[in-house]
Amino acid sequence: MYFADYANRLLAEHSSLALGPDVVEIGPLHSPTKLPGTPPWNMDWVVRFPDGKQAYLYERWFPARGPSRGGAMMGQRLAFSFHYGTSGTQVRRNGFPARDKANHPAIIRIDLDKNGPHIHFHGELPHIEQDKVIGMVIEDVDPFDFVRAVIEHRSKNTDFDEIMGFKVLP
Repeated sequence: MYFADYANRLLAEHSSLALGPDVVEIGPLHSPTKLPGTPPWNMDWVVRFPDGKQAYLYERWFPARGPSRGGAMMGQRLAFSFHYGTSGTQVRRNGFPARDKANHPAIIRIDLDKNGPHIHFHGELPHIEQDKVIGMVIEDVDPFDFVRAVIEHRSKNTDFDEIMGFKVLP
């Protein structure tokens, strides 16, 4: 994906969300980390709800093989974390949450990181690897689908496995 396409999609999708008047957001912030239109780039976004819960999402995009377009290179998402749970008490200088596992348990977190694709469901541990998750390809989860699932979970009190259509195998 090209950065311009990514940024346009991010803004369009964000404008379609109905988060509510008491929700506080930082982001989604998206910026190339080197030259405009050139990977790597990052996306960071936190959505804080008035009941002390929050969604914190980030993506990390890196150079991909593919044709350049107007001098812009394609990017591929090689790392992300989409977290929903209790708001932690520690905050970084930029307002985004600092990772505090003792005070920041995940109701759900979907990750692609050095450990590969995995989820955390109803707690920090264990890492539930892709081979134990059916009905969802972890690497393909979209940040806006995740936020829409958070909104549905909050409004209907339905759990994420039902909303997102996955099952965790024993």
